[in-house]
Amino acid sequence: MSTLNEHHKFEDVCRALVRQRITRNILAATGPVSAGGDQGRDFETFLSYSKENVQDAGVFFGLENDQVVVFCCTLQTSNVRRKILTDVSTVLQSTSAPPVDAIFYFAEADISVSHRHKIAREVLTEHDMRLEIIDGNSIAEMLSEPELLWIAREYLNVSTELVNGMHESGPVDRVLSTGSVIVRSPFDLDPIRDLGVHPSMQLDEWVGITPYVRRSVDDDLDALLGQGIGFVVLEGNSASGKTRTAYEALARSVEVGGERAIVVAKDGISLRALISAGFRLENTVVWLDDLEKFVGADGLDEGLIRLFSGSGVLFLATLRSAAKGAMASATAGTPGRSLSTISKAVLAGATRIRIDRTLNDEEIRSVGRQRSDRRISMALNKAGHAGFAEFLAAGPATLERWRDGQDGANEVGAALISAAIDFRRAGYFSPIPQEWIEAAFSAYLDPRTAKRVDPFQLGDAISWATEPVHGASSCLEVAGDRLFSPFDYLVDHAQDEEADQNRVSSNDPSRILKTIPDVIWHEIQDRITLDDPSYMSCVATSSLSFHPGLMMRYEVLVEKGVMAPESMHDPGVLLNFVRSCVEASLCIPCHVSILKLEMRAVLKALLDEFGTISKDAHTRPTESQIVAVDGLYSLANNEAILTNNSSPIHEAASHFPPDKWEEVGRFFMEIDAPTEGRLWVLFSEAQKGLPVRWPVSLRKNYGIAIRLPGAPKDTDEP
Repeated sequence: MSTLNEHHKFEDVCRALVRQRITRNILAATGPVSAGGDQGRDFETFLSYSKENVQDAGVFFGLENDQVVVFCCTLQTSNVRRKILTDVSTVLQSTSAPPVDAIFYFAEADISVSHRHKIAREVLTEHDMRLEIIDGNSIAEMLSEPELLWIAREYLNVSTELVNGMHESGPVDRVLSTGSVIVRSPFDLDPIRDLGVHPSMQLDEWVGITPYVRRSVDDDLDALLGQGIGFVVLEGNSASGKTRTAYEALARSVEVGGERAIVVAKDGISLRALISAGFRLENTVVWLDDLEKFVGADGLDEGLIRLFSGSGVLFLATLRSAAKGAMASATAGTPGRSLSTISKAVLAGATRIRIDRTLNDEEIRSVGRQRSDRRISMALNKAGHAGFAEFLAAGPATLERWRDGQDGANEVGAALISAAIDFRRAGYFSPIPQEWIEAAFSAYLDPRTAKRVDPFQLGDAISWATEPVHGASSCLEVAGDRLFSPFDYLVDHAQDEEADQNRVSSNDPSRILKTIPDVIWHEIQDRITLDDPSYMSCVATSSLSFHPGLMMRYEVLVEKGVMAPESMHDPGVLLNFVRSCVEASLCIPCHVSILKLEMRAVLKALLDEFGTISKDAHTRPTESQIVAVDGLYSLANNEAILTNNSSPIHEAASHFPPDKWEEVGRFFMEIDAPTEGRLWVLFSEAQKGLPVRWPVSLRKNYGIAIRLPGAPKDTDEP
């Protein structure tokens, strides 16, 4: 690396080693020390003098057990002793930084043990400072350890064959050596890099991860994790604090119940590979951040969970609401169990806890000394409109960056973000290929600007769009090799903004989808495959839009028998379909007919989910339960659906006990929807064969009241 002048790559290796072996709290620098700019992924402390004065050395910072530790690294191979002593002196001469407790120095050159000890003694004598020197030979030895081989592969481009040859091992070790699964103590895991905790915004002297603000679900989580077994899923919107809450609960469980190994896999295939290799999950915690990455026929299913249910295994997962909806609408392209079927079976055995974006009054009152961190104080002040956790993840700041880009700061980058957002709004919940975004972004630019965009400018725009804001979230998040996802905060904002404008400017709810450019619909229709997890989501959205091409193609596949018949009855798919109809104020039976679904299956999905609603007023309904209630309300809200005997719902409803419909009616009466409730009760009586006199309308008359002459005046009239 010294020959190629690859300072940044050496710093990457050193940072990874430090996080695995020394301290987890490392802060990213703004650029290479030698150049003073942003080239590659360097590391620096918030001690700003280091970047300017320590030449050819990356400096980064760690805080552990109230100690200040400085890390330096260099590729210099000549006069290494002088180099180390000079850099140490520079670090310690600053008067503007906190006192340093220890210095770790990484050098590519091999340094004998006697020389390392001699240099360390010189530093101790002159500065009364502990110095640890890790030379090239020591670094190479650490990189050969099984759990660190991924560093050599990722940063040094070491081939898989060479890595596998470095460590003769059994099947389990071979899986671990790929880096796709790590098994470690919770104290050896980085909450941001290893577990997926959103990095907090970095603000002046307030850096690193913020202090944890207690959530009202913590007691319930502690009780569940205290049992040491089971399947716990934290659900909620993006940037609501799910992963941080789960991590803190895990840390508390260690303090109470003792240390357990944590299994962190890249995806469901990797987890299954580890188990198939013979790894015993007993007395472990399986960490499943973003559960949708793990669920599937070749990954995590209900059978795998049942297999270890009595073996002291705790499955701890997080799940975004949007991802849950995407799984619910995903269907296999060939006969067999669809993803929606598997996901519903998996979640059926889980204890689900919902995390809100905003803090409730109890949570706000519990905040004490955490307010001393200015980021938390700012988030509490903004929580009313932005949400506490999402503010810490720089949600409003990413929105401002996107808007600034549209206003001229980086129009091409903003157009890329806009295209990704509209792919998501069109129902595509999977990571979006770069080719799709590049094919659509020009629709968001002035035609003259779009014609002038060259590949170099496009590359710079992607870098701008994926750059973390305040060291936290980015507008366009990297989700894989040439795969991107828009920050969910921006998607929610765009959708809410369109909904607000629709209520003001038009009575046509479909206008929300109409604002999505034609090119988005065309790209999805031309590029999406049957086995894409977002296929059915896009079909459902297409059926509600002015671009029904994908829906029409889907109809042809159904007629030809290409689509799996059982997937058309999957409750998750049907509930997602109902949600799409409700949000666009469209007739559910009409669209059942258009998509060639079965009304009986739709009603069964609604009733089954409705039947899970708890009678406890303090129990928050799940998202699926809310969809079921909304769907049943929508059916009654259009009176003709229930009152017209020729409506398709009458024949379908005959397959269910009439008392079910009466139960629905009583429920709506209890929640102050008497009109819809009365209609469902009458519908129940009609199903029993009783004579029913349907009212012309049960709705309030908001017209002018005309009083006959001589009639007594209503004293309550204003």
